[in-house]
Amino acid sequence: MKIRQAKSTDIDDITNIISTAFLISDYYGLRENIIDNPRYSYKDIIVVEDSNEIIACVKIIPLKVSFKNKIVDAGGISAVAVLPGYRRRGIADMMLKDAIKRMFNAKYPFSLLYPFQHRFYRKYGWEFIGSAMLYEIEPSNIPMFEERLNIRKMKISDREKIKKVYAEKILNVNFAVSRNDAFWTRVVFPNFPNPYIYEDKDILGYVSFEMKKNGRGLVEIEIKELVALTPEAYRGIWGFLASLTEQVVKIKYLAPPDEPLFDVLIEPREREFKRPFFEYKSLASICSGFMMRIINLEEALKLLKTANAPDFETSISIKDDLIPENNFTFKIIVEDRNINIKKFDTRIPEIETDIATFSQIFSGFVKPTSLYQTGRIRGNIGAIKFLDSVFSDSLPFMYQFDIF
Repeated sequence: MKIRQAKSTDIDDITNIISTAFLISDYYGLRENIIDNPRYSYKDIIVVEDSNEIIACVKIIPLKVSFKNKIVDAGGISAVAVLPGYRRRGIADMMLKDAIKRMFNAKYPFSLLYPFQHRFYRKYGWEFIGSAMLYEIEPSNIPMFEERLNIRKMKISDREKIKKVYAEKILNVNFAVSRNDAFWTRVVFPNFPNPYIYEDKDILGYVSFEMKKNGRGLVEIEIKELVALTPEAYRGIWGFLASLTEQVVKIKYLAPPDEPLFDVLIEPREREFKRPFFEYKSLASICSGFMMRIINLEEALKLLKTANAPDFETSISIKDDLIPENNFTFKIIVEDRNINIKKFDTRIPEIETDIATFSQIFSGFVKPTSLYQTGRIRGNIGAIKFLDSVFSDSLPFMYQFDIF
């Protein structure tokens, strides 16, 4: 078997493999999407060839994502597909290991993916970092914020400013995907129902939502995207949604995990759900999302510049079974909130962990002291507590339009 970069002559075979693996009925739509995609080209697809037949493929999408107020490179893994007659032969394993090497050589600090099964990808060093809160809210449970008066319907002429609002917002959200103009034009705006903006001298926020009737003929709203740059814009958008209470019975919203939506609600309760002896005051369901792997550890460490942490230093040893170059010990030094990273030659580091666990810590998704309880990180507890403050950050989040 041979692994290689796809050629233009492979497009029909790739389309057949993906449509077969993922039960996609629109063959020609899929084919056109591969030929002309706003985020990748057929050259970003790796194929496996056996006796001159293409039997498997994987996409390595060249993404731009936000991390600590910067836009950085990342490799998005998608469409890991093998023809039915060739499954259970280790072909997906071979492709993923090859993809990891290719991304390392390309100096991608990170790789992201949406898993069909988390435990499958954990074997290769990816770890779960993405979550969201799925809210179901009655509009009557939202205050009529006065800022709602600054909401108006979006015009086509507002589109460039909408792009800028999103670009500014994601700088404060780790691992949100940066969008190019083609992606906005071909993916987002054609699927942007009921767009409204918050404007106070300038556009400072927007919301897009779909309205549909439920099984009882009542109108519900599903928010497609909600972005606010200021508290006033945030209140304005929610106040506007509250004003729809006469015609809308429910709002569904897939929110960032650290968005304090409970503070918006008049009564923080879940609709029509009770336990014996008391009303269960739950707000939302937690939804699992994407995974991340540090691909090139040295490149990832270069992104650490500052931290809201005390002056301290510690040494960390990382184990990566698939990328030997990532197996090294380094010192992380914080002085006056500035971070300095140095490779450190020592046989007894203060902290030890594997690349998947460190990926989860690096993302800000979980505190190292929490992972210490389950043995996924080992070492001096004082040094591990220090890492809590070094990697504390906004929780990773990816907007719905960017799911790949």
